[in-house]
Order: sequence, then structure tokens, then C-alpha cells
Amino acid sequence: VRITDQHKVRLGAYLGEGTTLMPGASYVNFNAGTDGGMIEGRISSSAFVGKGSDVGGGASILGTLSGGNDIPISIGRNCLLEANSVTGIPLGDACIVAAATQVLASSRVKVLLTGHPLDDKVVKAAELAGINGVTFRRNDQYGRFEAVRTTRNIEFARKLDDGESILNHDLHSHN
Repeated sequence: VRITDQHKVRLGAYLGEGTTLMPGASYVNFNAGTDGGMIEGRISSSAFVGKGSDVGGGASILGTLSGGNDIPISIGRNCLLEANSVTGIPLGDACIVAAATQVLASSRVKVLLTGHPLDDKVVKAAELAGINGVTFRRNDQYGRFEAVRTTRNIEFARKLDDGESILNHDLHSHN
């Protein structure tokens, strides 16, 4: 665990092996935590971030005290919350929340997930909670909020649970 600015971790927070808290706005509240990942944003109370996920600069994960109500917010493995994004729903594995996008339970989302029962419908984001492999984004051409299949690797997320190394060995070798 690497904490570069120790006063940004509240008593009662859990930081799993491989967690790196970056300087600046990174913050982990009480009863919140991570199973390993890069944290540059904020993890609110009662929220949990899965292994290999990246919470980008200015990103916020809402907890039960800041918008999640009675639904615990969890972020799956190998997820990416880009800069200044917000989520108030649980995310499955290998999900992305695009930069400056707010995914709140009541947000109206156009679902573009081929083969999914909600495909081509407009629903509240809460109905997409916990689904693996989803990118939440704002479509610049049409201005609508969309949920599309992600390009992140769900299998990679599963390998994290099997204890496989997530380092690029070519970049991290000591030869």
C-alpha cells in the first residue's frame, strides 16, 4: 500500500494490497476501501473499489451518506472512472465511466447493449447496476447519455482474483 498524503485516509478505511493513493484530491472515507488500485479521486463512506480499478483525478464514488441512499456502492474489478466522473450506482467488472460523466441512480440512459434485455430502451441508470463490461458516456453527436459495451477486458478482471500478476513484465523487469 502506498499512501502519499496520509491525512486523506479516514480511520476505519480499508486499503488492500496494491493500493496506491495519489497526492492531491485522493480520499478514502471511513467504512470505505479498496482491494488494490490507483486512487486519485474520492471514495465516500460505505463504497468499495475492486482490485485493479482506477479512480481518476477528481472522480467521486458516492456512498450511502452522499447519494447512494441504502444501496452500498461497489466498483468491480478492472474498472476505470475517468477524470471528474461520478457514480452513485454499483458497477460490475471492467466498467468505464467517461470523463465528466455523472452516473446517478435516477439518470436517464439510452441502453446500447446488444443482446441485453434492455437494449435500445431508455431506463434509469439504477437498472444497470452491477452489469459487467459497460461504458457510461455522453454521446457528443446526439447529446444523450448512453450505456455501451466496454473495450476493457472482463477476463483480465477475473485473472486478478486468481492471483495473476497485473504488471507488464516487459516494462517492470529488472534486467
